Amino acid sequence: MRVLLLSAYHGASHKYWCDGLMATFPDIDWTLKIQPARHFSWRFIASGLIWALDDDADFDRPYDLIIATSMSDLTRLRAFRPGLASVPTWLYMHENQFAYPRTDTQADAHRTSWQFLSIQNALCADWISFNTDFNRRTFLAGARKLLRKLPEKLPGKPINRIEQRSDVLPVPLTSAFSALASEPKEPNLIVWNHRWEWDKQPERFLAALLRLREAGLDFQLAMLGSGGGRKGEFEPERRALGDAVVQWGEVPRDDYRQWIGRAGIGVSTALHDFQGLSMLELTQAGAEVVVPRRLAYPECLPNARFYKGCEQNAETDIAELTNTLEPLLNGRKRRQPVTQPSFTWSALADAYAKRLATLTS
Repeated sequence: MRVLLLSAYHGASHKYWCDGLMATFPDIDWTLKIQPARHFSWRFIASGLIWALDDDADFDRPYDLIIATSMSDLTRLRAFRPGLASVPTWLYMHENQFAYPRTDTQADAHRTSWQFLSIQNALCADWISFNTDFNRRTFLAGARKLLRKLPEKLPGKPINRIEQRSDVLPVPLTSAFSALASEPKEPNLIVWNHRWEWDKQPERFLAALLRLREAGLDFQLAMLGSGGGRKGEFEPERRALGDAVVQWGEVPRDDYRQWIGRAGIGVSTALHDFQGLSMLELTQAGAEVVVPRRLAYPECLPNARFYKGCEQNAETDIAELTNTLEPLLNGRKRRQPVTQPSFTWSALADAYAKRLATLTS
């Protein structure tokens, strides 16, 4: 079987998924085409045209299936490369623009354009898989709401068509962190393993830790993840946390694995997470995770320690996270973390294999 695998924003979970997919099905003849994970809005609207206009013979080869991540524009690629127009296509939705939090500087017109393009992309595919029911549900609801605002009604029932040609198929975890679950943990070592960007809200997390430190609680912090150019913004918090900080900034993969294996507690304050791979990795390694009761977390981490929180109110989020962490750091109400075996490649490989077989039969 020959498969063209397209990843137009090849970073983080997109790369993780592509690597896992190719490793799980080594007998497939894979052709992977990627674009770098930068210039988000440009990538969203131009990725298909970039590939279509590229003088690349791989786009003229015969394929049995095209698999594309959600940032990959199938519509323009198939329009400009007629040889690909009749090849079955499978679109994998890591996220959607309807449930993505909006920045203060984001124009409504840009957001609406991205949303409409994502509907077109889904209609162009023969099958669409969403990583979570949260992702699928918010996409379908948002798409229906957008189409009701358009000046003219689209023919037929396009969103029903997407709904009928879609399912939920999570991004599976590798076994990279499973062996760490049996290793000793440092109960008061808190690990942050997210990007430091606005949608992950590191300022809320650090504000909660400062309150805990002022209250005299003992903990250590490993602040991992990519700084996203914001590391300097948080120097006052770093200085205020003092010797509680044992790591500040991104580390090589081997060091990252060691920190995850030692972690007693993992925390998220995210405004955007459609599956939460970083938190799933922490549970896989045996840490107790503390997450807000929103987004995909109740679905993917049903045994997590939840705080109610509030996306729109930072003070509420900070206060409730502080109140949730305090008894954990005092040694009270600790419980054995429960990993999610259903999110592994060994558990999901058959479902992926069936989808591959159905689309190429």
